[in-house]
Amino acid sequence: MNKPGSRKTGPSTGLKIVVSIFLLTSVAILGFIILGGKQQISTVVLQLAELLTRYGTEGQLVFLLVFFVASLTGIIPLSLLAVASGGLYGLWKGFLLSTIGTSFGALMAFLLSRYAYRSNIDEWENQHLSIRHLDQEIARRGWIFVLLLRLSPVAPFSLASYAFGLTKISLMAYMLGSIGATPALLAYVYTGSISGTALMALTGNGGELNQAQLITLVLGFLATVAGVVYFAHIAKKGLAGLENAD
Repeated sequence: MNKPGSRKTGPSTGLKIVVSIFLLTSVAILGFIILGGKQQISTVVLQLAELLTRYGTEGQLVFLLVFFVASLTGIIPLSLLAVASGGLYGLWKGFLLSTIGTSFGALMAFLLSRYAYRSNIDEWENQHLSIRHLDQEIARRGWIFVLLLRLSPVAPFSLASYAFGLTKISLMAYMLGSIGATPALLAYVYTGSISGTALMALTGNGGELNQAQLITLVLGFLATVAGVVYFAHIAKKGLAGLENAD
């Protein structure tokens, strides 16, 4: 029992620190890539792939762990890891490992963000009714919004996961939208499975885009446009709801 006037500390403080570290890592890696560091990250992925080829089941477990950590922190673009999984383990095993690692990483990031910061968001929304109505509209259309953002190549995976955790989107809708985007993941794995130089082509170091990559990029672009339009529609609905409430 806490004494009067004593400061109450709980696990949420530790969670906030952990989530903040992961978020800062994601932002730092994103900035590094934007500033031209993709070549260095690609080299790391190639070296990791070469190392894991020497191991069997143990290598697969390590790769799964790397995929999970990358989903949490954004230390390596998941598209590169997905291509590497196809080259290492073939289409279906690579897709299975990629899906498991991505799904568990997405789930953990969502839960960490929600339990660490959602209470603060609730307090903030109570002071900003327009934001609260927007949040409610996003939650009503949760899985569609998640799906569109997952398909967009401009939305960093880990940052999006933490952002979704701050909204009122239900866990089921979040996971449904995330899993619904796995065909794009399959396209990257397929790229790696059919070509030993696919990773280099994907990172812009030579070679032409194959059909799977081209389709993925086109769908990603369309999803980005649809996501922007859809968010504008949701925002308009939220503001309309606020005006009606007044």
